[in-house]
Amino acid sequence: MPIYLNASMMLAATLAGFVLIAKLVHSIRSRRFATLWGRGLSPGQSGTPLRLFVEQACMVDGKRRLLLVRCDEQRVLLLTGGPADLVVSVLPALQNTGARP
Repeated sequence: MPIYLNASMMLAATLAGFVLIAKLVHSIRSRRFATLWGRGLSPGQSGTPLRLFVEQACMVDGKRRLLLVRCDEQRVLLLTGGPADLVVSVLPALQNTGARP
């Protein structure tokens, strides 16, 4: 009986290790995804401005994310991650006042 107990404990420890590694990899990938979208030049920085830029991102629940995306001066609110990606709203164009929003 101790052999079976030892084997089952080792199996449980191995599975727990795999779960922890999977959660760690998932958290690293999700942070890397967020930093890749935020990386680069925004229109207020020196150099060539980006045409497509994710201004803000907000997690709605475990799967869905609400994104405020700007392309040139047009802003769009997107809901991603569900059964289908949705355009929630097309916001009015930004007024070019010289100040960064």
